[in-house]
Amino acid sequence: MGRTARTSRAILTATALGAGAAGAGLAAQRRAVRRLRMRPDPYAAEPFGSLRGRPVPVRADDGTRLYAEIDGEDRTDLAVVFCHGWTLNQDSWHFQRKALRGRARLVFWDQRGHGRSDGGDRAGYGLPRLAHDLAAVIDQTVPAETPVVLVGHSMGGMTIMRYADEYADRIGGKVVGAALVCTSSGGLGQAPLGLPAFLARTTQRVVPPALRAAGAGAALIEKVRHLGRGGSLLVEDLIAFGPDASPAALEFSEQMLAETRMDALFDFLHSMISTEVISECATLAPADTLVIGAENDRLTPVEHSIKIAECVPSARLEVISTTGHMAMLERPDVVTGHLGDLIERVRKSSAAA
Repeated sequence: MGRTARTSRAILTATALGAGAAGAGLAAQRRAVRRLRMRPDPYAAEPFGSLRGRPVPVRADDGTRLYAEIDGEDRTDLAVVFCHGWTLNQDSWHFQRKALRGRARLVFWDQRGHGRSDGGDRAGYGLPRLAHDLAAVIDQTVPAETPVVLVGHSMGGMTIMRYADEYADRIGGKVVGAALVCTSSGGLGQAPLGLPAFLARTTQRVVPPALRAAGAGAALIEKVRHLGRGGSLLVEDLIAFGPDASPAALEFSEQMLAETRMDALFDFLHSMISTEVISECATLAPADTLVIGAENDRLTPVEHSIKIAECVPSARLEVISTTGHMAMLERPDVVTGHLGDLIERVRKSSAAA
C-alpha cells in the first residue's frame, strides 16, 4: 500500500471514528431527552405563553423600541411591573400573570434583545442600560399618580437594583415595593454553577473573554443554534431548574432561550459576571422589599439572596426548598403567594398614608 493510500485510509478511519463517537453522543442525548420528557408533569397541559394584554410600544432613551403589555389598565390604584430574567421574556411570568390578574394594573415587558423587543446597539447590552429601560417602561405604562411595585427575576432583579441606584429619589415615593426573585447584587463571576472547585476556577478565568468573542460572532452562531436544541434542554434541566422540574416548564424555558438574540445572550451574561458590584442594594430600603431565594439555585446561589436581604435590613427573606433558579415556573403557587402578600401589604400601607 502506497503512502497516499495509507494516508487516505487513516483519514477515512479517523473520520469514521469521529462520526461514530458523535453518533453515539447524539444517541445518548436523545435518550436523556426522552427520559426527561417521561417525568410526571403537573403542567403538561399548561398553555404557556398564551396570556396577552394590551400591547404598548415603549421608546427607550436611546431610541430602542421595547415591547410591553398591560393587564387591567383601568386600575390606577396600584401598578405591578414585572422584569424578566436573562434569556427569557415577559411570558416567564405566566403563572403569576394568571393568578394576579384583577388585583392591580399589571405591566409586563421584554428586555432589549429578548422577546418582542428590539436589540438596539450592542453597546447597550449592559446592566446600566437596563435601569434606564425600566424607567422608560414605568413612565410610559403607569399613570403619574399610581404607585408601583417592581418584581424582577434574575437579570430582572438586577435591573431593579440598578434602577434604585440610578433613581433613588423615586424609591419609597413612586416605587413603594420591590420583589427580587433568585437574583444577585454582584460576585456572579465566582458562582460555581455546581461545578467542582478546580473546574469552576478555570471557567471563571476563561468565560469572560470567550463571551466577548462569541458576542462578536453572534450572527454566525445564530444560523446554527437550532442544531443544539436537545443539548440545550438538558443544560437547562441541569443548571436552571431543580431536581423535579416540570418537563413542560423546562421546554418552555428552553424555547424562550432559543428565541433570545445571540448577541444579547452573550453580552448580557458578560456584563453580569464581570461586574463585581452590581448594586449596593441600600437604596431599596424605603420600599417594602421582598427577597426570594431558592435552595437549589446554581446560577444565583441562595447566598446571594441572603446577602441582598442583609443589605436591606427591612427586607423579608423567603427561601424556597427543592427549587432551582426558575422558581416562578417551578413553584408558581409559592412565588405567587409571596407576591400577593407583598401587594396587599403595600396596598394597606398606601391606604393608611
